[in-house]
Amino acid sequence: MIFLFTLISLAGFLLSGWYFFKNLKTIEIKNRKERNGLKRFLNYPFTVIWYCYLLIFFVCLTVNNAFANSFEFDPVNLGVLQQGIKKNVEINGKNVSSQIIEVENVYNLMTGGENFVYPKSIIPGQNFKINFTLNTAYMEGDFEHKIVLVDTSGKPWVALVRGSVENPIVFSERILDLGFYKKGNKKNWIFYVWNPENKSLKLKLAPGSQKEFKANFSSVKLDVRDFENLREGGTTPAVKINLSVAELESPKNNQKSIRKIVSFICENFPNATPELLVTGYWE
Repeated sequence: MIFLFTLISLAGFLLSGWYFFKNLKTIEIKNRKERNGLKRFLNYPFTVIWYCYLLIFFVCLTVNNAFANSFEFDPVNLGVLQQGIKKNVEINGKNVSSQIIEVENVYNLMTGGENFVYPKSIIPGQNFKINFTLNTAYMEGDFEHKIVLVDTSGKPWVALVRGSVENPIVFSERILDLGFYKKGNKKNWIFYVWNPENKSLKLKLAPGSQKEFKANFSSVKLDVRDFENLREGGTTPAVKINLSVAELESPKNNQKSIRKIVSFICENFPNATPELLVTGYWE
């Protein structure tokens, strides 16, 4: 609302200024015969309006900036987290405005944030905390989560939470090419899975993926020093997976492209979400 008043006052200021300068010569001719200073000033009918709009504009601008900077949040960097854990996160903030802020809600724009705890009312100058749980089960890689605080007028403020999530399960392949496919076609891939800390892994195909795929698992020792040229016979315990197509569900709405998520369950890391993507095209 304040931002709208600011725009209106700025528009009025510019319009009044334009009209004032357009009629300036006419007003000056009229004032040559007028000796009273106040009357000469009042002969400029848009001068007062012009200054009033100018005053309103700066007042609105000041108030708008005050509201825009109502909160300051300390930066939060969680460092490196293992996929599948639930991390308790605390954000420290301060109300730097002169207003009491009534909080309506706090939420996460990305997946993973849950169980938010926050004050309902924050007085001027008050330090406060936002606590929540970050579930990393479906996160991987670097992240920058925007935690949004919304007041009862609908105005949002954003606090940033940064970090990185490492998957404890490394795939030699994350995207498998199915090519052109039609029902009944045979297709299989062979790839490897291991843990960066050399822990032996026990995997199985997730129930949701067993409808369309089959997998055979065997334990091997792998040389992972060159990721592009993996070789059996090394020192890293790994799982060799032979994945094949059982029968893909028929496409809907004549869709030609194929994108299937193949999910696994790892007994060593039950909360992690090891997945890969199968892509292709229906013939």
